[in-house]
Amino acid sequence: MSALDDLLNHIFDGKTPPLRAEFDGWLRDSRRFRAFATTYRDKIRAKLKNARDEGGRLDVRAELETAALLLREERFALEYEKYAASKQRGPDFTVTFKTHTPFNVEVRRMRPLELEGDEADARLAKLMAVLCDKVGQMPPSIVNLLWLVAERDLSEEDVTNAANTLRQLAERKVELFFTQRGFESAAAFLRAYQHLSGVVICQADVIAVWLNPLARHKTPPDIVTAIRRLKQA
Repeated sequence: MSALDDLLNHIFDGKTPPLRAEFDGWLRDSRRFRAFATTYRDKIRAKLKNARDEGGRLDVRAELETAALLLREERFALEYEKYAASKQRGPDFTVTFKTHTPFNVEVRRMRPLELEGDEADARLAKLMAVLCDKVGQMPPSIVNLLWLVAERDLSEEDVTNAANTLRQLAERKVELFFTQRGFESAAAFLRAYQHLSGVVICQADVIAVWLNPLARHKTPPDIVTAIRRLKQA
């Protein structure tokens, strides 16, 4: 049995779920992803084992697919759940660009039900809820990107509308809206919102990047360009 087979059997506990064949392809296509999977084999195994349903397994798949994509860029080095070691809630990945510029990536799979239909108000509300949920786990003093894996059409304009609506609500001090979503106040939301540097929209054939004009730490243009080109690699 090869080392690759050993790795697959360990991660998937000897089972052959649908993800295994796709994961096998990622391993064979990329020596860098193979090294990542070897380093984090126990973490990946635990995540798959603890996924309670098909939705949970698809969430793990979205994280692993994102890792495989990021590792297409040779200038990116990847750490998985770095903040968990210090018992902090934090983004899924910490990426280092060209050995000296770190940034975080938090992955969120947008489920089909969250994006289905043509009602703009419903899509807007769901995106606003996602942004509210995720900005709270973005650490200060570093570039933070929210990486949305979209299983249906999602545009940069959709994200812009959701972000602008949240900003307007906060600036108008609509306190109840934010306290109902776990923030102490509208001002507390705005402080957390400034930790979000941008949103990556990852769809089947294209990647778009929305940049937060209020971000305390701006995403360097070289990193934005590298991310936008990942689907072309």
